[in-house]
Amino acid sequence: MSYLIVAVVVVIFIAVVFIVAGKDSKERIDMVSKLTEEQRNILMSTEVNFVGKNAWVQKAMVAKMKDKGNKIDIRLLWFNEVLQNNEYNKITMADVAITKSEQEEHNLKEGDFVKFYFAPEKSIGRTKIIWE
Repeated sequence: MSYLIVAVVVVIFIAVVFIVAGKDSKERIDMVSKLTEEQRNILMSTEVNFVGKNAWVQKAMVAKMKDKGNKIDIRLLWFNEVLQNNEYNKITMADVAITKSEQEEHNLKEGDFVKFYFAPEKSIGRTKIIWE
């Protein structure tokens, strides 16, 4: 009986992962399809500057902003020419959060290009916007 319970929990977990991944994939496809040719070219021709082992800075575009009161959740689009995964050589997404005051100070809005730091192996501080 305990094996059955464990199996059901594992199946539910896997189903949730697939549902969330499918939703993110659909959102990425939708966001990328709305890019202009100029925006697409800017993202695809960006320079990747490594700043450490498995960490780099490159250009990204603010695709979606969600006001969360004191902070802003941002969905960035960037061109992946580093990570050898299923999104290699494709425009993909990254999430970052900034404070409301940072957003106001830099007048950041959807469609703006920013430099962002990405360290996929970190669990804390893996993405952040670099203000120039």
